[in-house]
Amino acid sequence: MEDLVYDITRGNPSSVKTVLASVVLALAVYQLLLAAIGYRKLPLISARAAFFTHRASGDAIAVLVVVVALMCLAVFGFEGDYALHIAAALGALCVLAVKIFVIRSGKGGQLLPYLGTLLFLLLAVTWFTVAPDFLAGED
Repeated sequence: MEDLVYDITRGNPSSVKTVLASVVLALAVYQLLLAAIGYRKLPLISARAAFFTHRASGDAIAVLVVVVALMCLAVFGFEGDYALHIAAALGALCVLAVKIFVIRSGKGGQLLPYLGTLLFLLLAVTWFTVAPDFLAGED
């Protein structure tokens, strides 16, 4: 798997992973904005349009999170120096799975704002524990 990741990224898995994780974080911020509009906290566009876009961009985030997680596991594994990063990433994957289950089941909708906020926080911790060092050239 590691060779596949190196081939796909042309030998730059850290760069590609950081870019994809940055896209995930940017989309997660957008998700918060869309949720605020959807729950009528910010009356910028219709709630229906906001939730439709929230759902579509959430699907994209889910795919990107899984891709980044697989890249991390394949190339870096579970290195002890990044315990907080690993814990936050695993937490984000678990919360994402629960959120998808709640959405698909149609039950527990009142939990979605809390799950979404927790997911955002875990994604932010995951990004902030690794990406700034890489972007500063300390990789």
